[in-house]
Amino acid sequence: MNLGTSLHWVSTKMKDKVCLIEGSQEVSYSQLWENIERLAKGFLKIGIKENDKVVIILPNCKEFIYSFYSLARINAISVPLNTYLTSYELDKMFKDCDPKVIITTYELYKERIATILSKNILIIFKDELSEPGEDGIFELGDLLAKGRTGKLPRFGANNNQIATINYTYRGLGEPLGAMLTHGNYHHGAIGYLRLTKVATTQRVLLITPMSHIFTLVSCVIVPLLRGATVVIMKTFIPRHIFKAIEEHRIDFLIAVPTIYISLLKNYEKGRFNISSLKYGITGGSYLSEDMHREIKENMGVELLQGYGLTETMPITCNPRLKNKTGSLGIPGHEVKVKIIDGEILVGGPTVMKGYYNKNGENKKYLKDGWFYTGDRGYIDEEGYIYFKGLKKDIIKVGGNNVDLNEVKDVLNLFPGAEKVRLDIVEDELWGHRIHAEISVSSKKKLQRRK
Repeated sequence: MNLGTSLHWVSTKMKDKVCLIEGSQEVSYSQLWENIERLAKGFLKIGIKENDKVVIILPNCKEFIYSFYSLARINAISVPLNTYLTSYELDKMFKDCDPKVIITTYELYKERIATILSKNILIIFKDELSEPGEDGIFELGDLLAKGRTGKLPRFGANNNQIATINYTYRGLGEPLGAMLTHGNYHHGAIGYLRLTKVATTQRVLLITPMSHIFTLVSCVIVPLLRGATVVIMKTFIPRHIFKAIEEHRIDFLIAVPTIYISLLKNYEKGRFNISSLKYGITGGSYLSEDMHREIKENMGVELLQGYGLTETMPITCNPRLKNKTGSLGIPGHEVKVKIIDGEILVGGPTVMKGYYNKNGENKKYLKDGWFYTGDRGYIDEEGYIYFKGLKKDIIKVGGNNVDLNEVKDVLNLFPGAEKVRLDIVEDELWGHRIHAEISVSSKKKLQRRK
């Protein structure tokens, strides 16, 4: 089933209900689907076709959602990338997935992308061009206009059709592109929906980057599948988040622990009315029991800890009816979890098809229908999963995977660097911090790399 099939059905039922709010702009379900289909036709007219890989590197915005679903509609493959990635990281990912098109902003293109492109590819900008008229460059607005006419093929993807390639790390010194199918997304969304009980009446605040699988599933696909309303934010500033909760009567928040801890540290009772917010989901990294308790006592928000990976979609979440603080919750719909030698293994229909262009890694981490996560844990007598640490050479910083071997590789590029040693320090806000010691050649002083 194509990812867009369910959204199309919801849009015909909800029609005039507001599904997206971004700043002062509101988009109804019927408008959302119209824009998706128009953009899909625009993509076809400029030559994007089935299985073409298209990078989306945009800040949180409604155009990200239009692009993601429009590409799914024509069976192209989205490659969502974080806007905070450096040119060094982007270059590795571009060379690995070989995209035909990049959808970005003009600012990001000039700042980090233009210098690393090794061939001519189509570029699409969200905003107005500063240098219009260049060959192979389009604006999303123009493509929406192109899509006013023309026809789209019938929905044709099966569950095994690749929908996205999502890059992640597991300590190998290079990014790995997880190939996720339309079926992965459908099963992941259904499982998450059954555990979290997102309702049609709810208003969900989207804060974390949509390029992250946690956000894409829990803040975009699931709420839209339920006919809820998503309020899009571009900033992590606590007072802006509190203001949005008050203004839009947000009753469901999904975020990484770093954001919840920042909200707690900046919360002033009585300054903003956040009484609409009764519970939220935390994931991306582990939130301590003490912090759970402080957030509930001071802000009145019950947090449900969840667990998932880029390679597997959401795996577990604490159900609202029985939230066991300190645990990662129970497995979602048709998700299988077991422990072998202390390592968490995941099976079922949410597990990725494999890493793109990485046959060796696929044989190592995908065995007999099980994905070896590299995370340590255990399962209690009620089936709740508990996290006990990482087996792989990564750490979590603000909910993001940081590959320690890649960090060493980058530091070794500095002129004069001979030996690099990393010390990992726990941090209440960010989860971890990295301290680096660099031995410098006596013949050549360490210089800042431009």
